[in-house]
Amino acid sequence: MKRRTFLQTAISAMAAGFVPLSAAAQDKRALTGYLRTNWSRDPYSLGSYSYVARGARRRDHEALGKPVGSRLFFAGEAAHPDYNSTVHAAYESGLIAAEAVYDTTDAETVAIVGAGASGLAATLWLTDEDYDVTVLEARRRTGGRIWTDRSLGMPLDLGASWIHGTDGNPLTELAAAQDLSTRATDETYVIRGGDGRDMSDTEAPAWLENVLEVQHSLGADARDVNGSAYVADTDYDGEEVILPGGYDRLLYGMSAGLDLRFEHVVTHVDVGEDGVHLRDSKGREAAFDAVILTVPLGVLKQGSIAFSPPLPRWKEDAIARLGMGVLDKVYLRYDDVFWDGDVTWIATPENGLPKGQFNQWLNLHRYIGEPVIVAFNGADPARDLAALPDAEIVQRARRTLEGAYL
Repeated sequence: MKRRTFLQTAISAMAAGFVPLSAAAQDKRALTGYLRTNWSRDPYSLGSYSYVARGARRRDHEALGKPVGSRLFFAGEAAHPDYNSTVHAAYESGLIAAEAVYDTTDAETVAIVGAGASGLAATLWLTDEDYDVTVLEARRRTGGRIWTDRSLGMPLDLGASWIHGTDGNPLTELAAAQDLSTRATDETYVIRGGDGRDMSDTEAPAWLENVLEVQHSLGADARDVNGSAYVADTDYDGEEVILPGGYDRLLYGMSAGLDLRFEHVVTHVDVGEDGVHLRDSKGREAAFDAVILTVPLGVLKQGSIAFSPPLPRWKEDAIARLGMGVLDKVYLRYDDVFWDGDVTWIATPENGLPKGQFNQWLNLHRYIGEPVIVAFNGADPARDLAALPDAEIVQRARRTLEGAYL
């Protein structure tokens, strides 16, 4: 079963107790590093990726991607008309917006707000057509929700991790053009009890499926999702692959030589007959013939950008109806592998924590050869963890994993 497959499930109660670690177990399992993400509190994303919320429809994604007049354009994974929540959706939406600028305007100068996959794709396309393009990026780096960290001595992806479906996917071609190594992941798994035992599928609590297949795929709970929007799969087929060298390498060739201006947090977009005037949080202003906004849906939903004139009702309604999901990761690096090293996924439903917290792990050792494992937390469980300090997050992660291998 593909990881991003949507399954609706019922939720039932869990009656497992928490099993503390013995001192001996702790001594044998030295943690040598960790990384933690907190996407719901990132001011430049306010979430991980979009989903079709209850009350929304696929056409709301299409509406989000439609231009307003002939000067204001939108792109991003949430703005793709057919599918969302992937890097290829962001990349393709950037190309769609760039072509719309070309087809419908006489613009010469174009601003791209955001230097993620969609913004860079739009920039390259327009630059090749001899447009004067300026990229305004809020962060101090490119990539947006593509973010690879190397502080633990190896590339670990804090945001996007997979190319979802390789058949016909433009990201597959992009990786091949740069001679980037990819590794296909499989769906082998084991379920571990809180006392260290192997659990059968029939022993797993009913609520676990909602966590693994919905919260960790859509960043939302089943009760908050329009399930009918996911019945027809229009996305790419093929393998699910990771980039062991780091997902950010996919963008290396895209940002060279561009007019990139970092730490420009756009707060005002004023559209007039003579063009588009942008103002950022430091009061800097600039004017362009057209603008492509690639900011995440979470930023649009918060109202962080003021529009003059206001966005039309159909655009505001699409922004309001669509959901912004959350999927966070906690990487743990140990001095050795003590977990099941021959499977991809490890489920840990019996940890005494609220449902959804530290119930699924990706065994990265199998794919990168390092003693690294990553926990996933999505939807409301991730938001509940967001306020906790790193020490508490790491403690919960360690107790869950090490308790499953007593």
